Amino acid sequence: MTVLEMLVKRDFQRSQGNWYPANGGTETEITTRNGYRLLYCWQPSSGRHAYLNLDTDIILSDEEARLAFGH
Repeated sequence: MTVLEMLVKRDFQRSQGNWYPANGGTETEITTRNGYRLLYCWQPSSGRHAYLNLDTDIILSDEEARLAFGH
């Protein structure tokens, strides 16, 4: 990845707003059957909820979360 691509990606992520642990910050991590450590999070700027992979620090798409839970 080039420096320009990294900066564009960073700016896009910043424009999306921060993610916070759901349930008023009381959410705790869960471990899925396939070993993923996930944290259920909330993004106030969009009103979205999603799972954060604690090992990669990446927000999972709905499809990735479904697969992580084995559904």
